Amino acid sequence: MKKLLKAFCMSFSMFCAIPTPFAHVWEDSVRSLMLVVFPFVGTVIGGIWFLAAFLLEKIGCPSMFKAAVLALLPYLLTGGIHLDGYMDCCDAIFSRRPLEKKREILKDSHVGSFAVVGLAILMIFSFAAFASADGSENMLALIFICMVSRACSAIGVSTLRPMGHSEYAGNFQQGISKGNITALSAILVLSVALSYFICGADGIVSCFATAVGYVFATSYAFKNLDGFSGDVTGFGHTIGELFGIVALTVF
Repeated sequence: MKKLLKAFCMSFSMFCAIPTPFAHVWEDSVRSLMLVVFPFVGTVIGGIWFLAAFLLEKIGCPSMFKAAVLALLPYLLTGGIHLDGYMDCCDAIFSRRPLEKKREILKDSHVGSFAVVGLAILMIFSFAAFASADGSENMLALIFICMVSRACSAIGVSTLRPMGHSEYAGNFQQGISKGNITALSAILVLSVALSYFICGADGIVSCFATAVGYVFATSYAFKNLDGFSGDVTGFGHTIGELFGIVALTVF
């Protein structure tokens, strides 16, 4: 339990921008467990996202302003770490260049036109989704959307073949056991089941859409870049959550 708690502190400080006293906690021996507890970082992010939606509804906040806050909040809470990967992949994939050039673009720290266009499309759809909500949606499902997207991301990191320059190349996956992957799969199934029992149809539809969006986007990026990386999982994670909130608020 102590190792899991330490791994959670490490995962939280790395993938969340919320100030924490655990920012300097690090131990290489529990690094592989960071992925196992990553979905529970989503519990915190999703909980704050839901709380914001609840409070904005309670105080009668104008729908357009509420939509803007809810569309931006998850990226503010994570410090844009997943959004950065999404934008990098947009630049690389949509350049339509040969593979090696795409990978060069992926590693380039400069922001290109495709990243800007991709960001604009993402924000327009996110804003429109929340602006379309009529107040009857079960916003508790936001918690499970965040858990599912991170469980999918962690499974992807644990199983997919990394690119040579990726931070996941080398010996990274050697520390990930079949038990870790089994635990992540169980957490994913449990998250979807809880979403149904707590949120009903809204929960299971939005979680299913999140998983489908992640698999679709990650597969597309993996095929175009011939490998997996942190940027690819950020791309899949971001699109997966977009699919989830569209399913929750629009359909």
